[in-house]
Amino acid sequence: MLPARHDHLVNPIPSTRPYFSRNQTAFVLRSVRQILSSGRLILGPFTRDLEDRFRRYVGTRFAMAVNSCTAALEIVLRHADVAGREVIVPTNTFVASANAVLFSGGRPVLADIDSSSLCLDVDDLKRKVTRKTRAVIVVHIAGLVHPRIGEIRTFCRRRRLVLIEDVAHAAGASRGGRKAGAFGDAGCFSFYPTKVMTTGVGGMITTNDPDLADTAARLRHHGAGAGGLTDIRHFGNDWVMDEIRAAMGLAQLSELDRMIARRRAIADRYGKSLKAISGAVPRVGNGLTGRHVFYKYPVAVPSARVRNVVVRLMKERHKI
Repeated sequence: MLPARHDHLVNPIPSTRPYFSRNQTAFVLRSVRQILSSGRLILGPFTRDLEDRFRRYVGTRFAMAVNSCTAALEIVLRHADVAGREVIVPTNTFVASANAVLFSGGRPVLADIDSSSLCLDVDDLKRKVTRKTRAVIVVHIAGLVHPRIGEIRTFCRRRRLVLIEDVAHAAGASRGGRKAGAFGDAGCFSFYPTKVMTTGVGGMITTNDPDLADTAARLRHHGAGAGGLTDIRHFGNDWVMDEIRAAMGLAQLSELDRMIARRRAIADRYGKSLKAISGAVPRVGNGLTGRHVFYKYPVAVPSARVRNVVVRLMKERHKI
């Protein structure tokens, strides 16, 4: 039994459930039969189709499917040659954002977050950049594209810093008509079971850089060259997405906008219900045009005591 002060961590309410419509489920089942009969379990037509459709959806020249967002981040960071250099990472993110920097031989430098968006604080980012800085990771928290992503993009270009979008929370989100994953030098997506779209586990790299796309294609398959696994040219890893997961991704992508619309409708109901509570409703736009996909719906409460009361009441009413 955990200590009483951690009681709110026992049997937590799940933040989401993976969702597959009847049409999606039927497509996946048909595809699994086709994949199993073909004998092609990796790097086949379903993966290629998912990559092509995803790059067009995001609006980039290339998309490379991998087995996790962490793998996507490490591939991009290794291509950026961050070994021995610093990478700015926001404090409000999952541990994988910083771990990928360490796996790539870099040093994560934590920067503060903005209290209104919960995303990377731009002023602190600028303070933390030194001559050792090589890259910046911007995390689109909870499904919101960073409200000042354009300013960050311009700053990184002027300082010759690689801008990496961690889009784990924000597949389908946009700002100013541009999709998340198309602002920086690369976008890294997660298709983990809790995410806006899922393949069970999986990830994607989006980019307009052909050299990065080529690096990703090689590193994700043990560093294989043109001759395949008998022609190892780079220090790679086993980071490929299998064909069955690619089929799941195709099913999810086909209805992604509809699923996002449903999330936004639920978020709208939350907003109307919580509007009487000062400061509780997240600021989702800061006056700029964009689409929040509401991977999560953060709500501010005034104290830990109030938080614990809210958690207790939610657990009492939890029916799942």
